[in-house]
Amino acid sequence: MHTQKGRSSRIKGWVMPLVGFLVAQLYFIACDRFSWNPNREINPGTIMGRILNSKLFTEWFTPYNLPINNVITAFLIVTLLLPALIGAIKSIFFRK
Repeated sequence: MHTQKGRSSRIKGWVMPLVGFLVAQLYFIACDRFSWNPNREINPGTIMGRILNSKLFTEWFTPYNLPINNVITAFLIVTLLLPALIGAIKSIFFRK
């Protein structure tokens, strides 16, 4: 590992999930802005159809026009953003 002035050049473990989340959000913003919609129709009787048509993703959590983008964003918040924020807080406040 290369060190420079006593600091490690290794990227912290929380930076990559944060970058992944931001890249996904930029992609969703571009899709929403330029109306790039998926051609796949999801049957309302399936589990994914029920999730997409639930009140949570059609009225409450609607940063994007497409409900599928809202569902994926909620999933990414739980799987990427929260662990990245927890890692950043640990890195900042609990230094050795």
